[in-house]
Amino acid sequence: MAWLVAVGLVVLLVAAASVKRVGEDERGLVFRTGRLRERVLRPGTVLLVPFVDRLERVDVSDTTVEVPFTGPAEDGRRARVEAVLTFRVVDPAVAATAVQNHRLAICQLALVVMRTGVEHRTFEQLTTAREELRRALLHEVAPAAAGWGVQLDRVEVRSVTAAGPSAPEPNRP
Repeated sequence: MAWLVAVGLVVLLVAAASVKRVGEDERGLVFRTGRLRERVLRPGTVLLVPFVDRLERVDVSDTTVEVPFTGPAEDGRRARVEAVLTFRVVDPAVAATAVQNHRLAICQLALVVMRTGVEHRTFEQLTTAREELRRALLHEVAPAAAGWGVQLDRVEVRSVTAAGPSAPEPNRP
């Protein structure tokens, strides 16, 4: 009798491990023994092979991230530039396999573009160059994001302000 209860408990645990749910704003990707299966799962309940399949959920809703950058302008004054990027995943399979973390990759690339834009302008030029910074972000980040299965919908440079003094910058050659 005890073995029957144990077998029933094991069957119940295996059944619970095989039923997963994909949310309304998500798409599911099934990896079977580490390889991506072909189809992308729509919202709903999914049956998986327990201990063989792994479900990865990819958020396909609009995502907004703030990207602040503080650094020296060409004239040595420290500037703080705040940008806001809005994007969404259009190809979940590529977004899950092309880059480890598409959100972090987009933020890091935007920081590099902003650093370049800030370092090549004086502070006075920066205060009037918000549209140029926005276009540079859009021009550089959008193609890279498209390669990661992400569509960059909107880029806004919220503000360009003077930053307070902090640790001295290392000497440039």
